Amino acid sequence: MAFQSIRNSIAKLFGFGGKPETVIPKSRGAQYTARFGGDAMKELAYAIENKQPVSFFYNDKWQEEGVTGKYGQRVGNPHAVWRGANGTVYLHLYVDPQSASATGDLPGWRTFIVPRIQNVSVLELGTKLFGKPIRFVDAPGWNPAWYSRVGSPINLVKS
Repeated sequence: MAFQSIRNSIAKLFGFGGKPETVIPKSRGAQYTARFGGDAMKELAYAIENKQPVSFFYNDKWQEEGVTGKYGQRVGNPHAVWRGANGTVYLHLYVDPQSASATGDLPGWRTFIVPRIQNVSVLELGTKLFGKPIRFVDAPGWNPAWYSRVGSPINLVKS
């Protein structure tokens, strides 16, 4: 047990282990934009196509009133929008630790019902030295084949 805590302390000292403070790439030129007037589907499609993080407000109807994270801002890297077998349109987002969360345990994958998403903004990350756009990396566990098994993919991140 003592060995484990010493190992964890050394790992944290050198930046290993622990959860990241953010999953959003750092960039000096980053700015939030709403190219399509906040239209959730269009903003999400643009963000997925260009691998840019998003921010939006969400009402989680499954959480009781007063639960932290029921209403709140979600920030993260969108990887997929798909239509489930029941006809509902979903967003799969790798959520940043700075987001509101009823369950905690961030960063991590979360599924959102698109019609409950409001005020979508895309975080334009800017470009690198020679004009190459800065994009987020695929999140751990990203599996594009999964969406065809559970419904019909609408937009998927291209690896």
